[in-house]
Amino acid sequence: MIAMPTKPSHHCRWAALAPLAAALLANQAAQAQTDDTTPFYVGGSLGLAHVSNVYRESTATNNDRVTSVGLLGGIDKKLGRQHLTLDGSVQDNRYSENRDLNNLSYTLKGAVNWQTVGNLSGVLSAKSDRSLADFNIGNGVDPILKKNIEREDEYQALVRLGVATRYTLEAGWSHRRRDFSASEYDRFNFHQNTGSFGIYATPGANVRLGLAARHTRGQNPRYPVGFALDPETLQIVVVSAPNDYTRNDLDFTTKWSTGGRSTLNTRISRSKTHNSLDTRLRDLSGTTGSLGWNWQPTAKLQLNLQYARDTGQESLVQAADLNRVYTSQQLGGSYALTSKLSLSAKGSRNRSTRTNSTGAAVVDALDDFKTYNLGVRWAFSRGISLSCQYDHADRDNSVPQYVYSASSYGCTAQAILY
Repeated sequence: MIAMPTKPSHHCRWAALAPLAAALLANQAAQAQTDDTTPFYVGGSLGLAHVSNVYRESTATNNDRVTSVGLLGGIDKKLGRQHLTLDGSVQDNRYSENRDLNNLSYTLKGAVNWQTVGNLSGVLSAKSDRSLADFNIGNGVDPILKKNIEREDEYQALVRLGVATRYTLEAGWSHRRRDFSASEYDRFNFHQNTGSFGIYATPGANVRLGLAARHTRGQNPRYPVGFALDPETLQIVVVSAPNDYTRNDLDFTTKWSTGGRSTLNTRISRSKTHNSLDTRLRDLSGTTGSLGWNWQPTAKLQLNLQYARDTGQESLVQAADLNRVYTSQQLGGSYALTSKLSLSAKGSRNRSTRTNSTGAAVVDALDDFKTYNLGVRWAFSRGISLSCQYDHADRDNSVPQYVYSASSYGCTAQAILY
């Protein structure tokens, strides 16, 4: 596998409660699955939500109602030794009051799992997301009160030598890029390529150990470095310059399964980064890592725990916070009350501290972000379901304008044809 840091999916990002609650609700639509008898699905969804403090302001409250209409579809097909999967969802999101925030969001992802007659196998995958970005991201950027679209693309390739053997060699490559439509977020735009090579051993039936080297090279195309006077308009403008960065990691990973009911994944890395704008972005040299635990004590109850210590860009705690280390915790679970009715709950916390130094681009010393989620899902039939959820977010920060509290609640109805 590509030895990237453990992170949640885009839909459950630890960074913040998404400003568009309807989009969060519509994510349930992307969870549809197929099987060998029905290798495809198509469907639609309708979500209604109430959002408090839409712009994530520290003092003002701007509430709104959001309607989200979605289309979704997918393919899950085995072609001999190869396995093709495609999933996609598109939502048209409409605000009742803040109509300038109306937007079209989508998630598209696909993968091909391939295998030869020997011990050679691999994965080719791609993912693309488009959504409304956080209005109050912090990190030296004033909160904005306008539509800001975030786009992220990711491509990965993995080659594996050794399938049912005790030792496995794996080589991987990935490309990621992210950009924002608002110029205020230029510092968070980036593109990067990562290559990795590792060896993995299975000393026992339920234990897997790995040692991998990982190299990342990327760029922030427009990182702000100062201000200047525009001679034509006579206005003060932001001057930006590209920041080229590299990162080297040595990863030690483990996977331990106990009887199929409990799985523990860990990663400990020695990480080192270097930025070309070293007067504004401090380099990092230290230990990063992650831990993930999934436990199913009964047939109805599932629990999961995740912990990560990494830079914001790699852990997706923030959009592209290169030189700041975050510690992130998430605890979640689900319980099946009946065969049709299930409950879910999740809580997360992301925290970082920084000792201010001369020339640092971000001067706030504390950022503490907490989110909570409660949900219920009723499956009327295999293809028809209703989901409702409540989300709440609290943020504490050394900079008063970054402090806020917000919540949302709503429901989404979904219908799928197999």
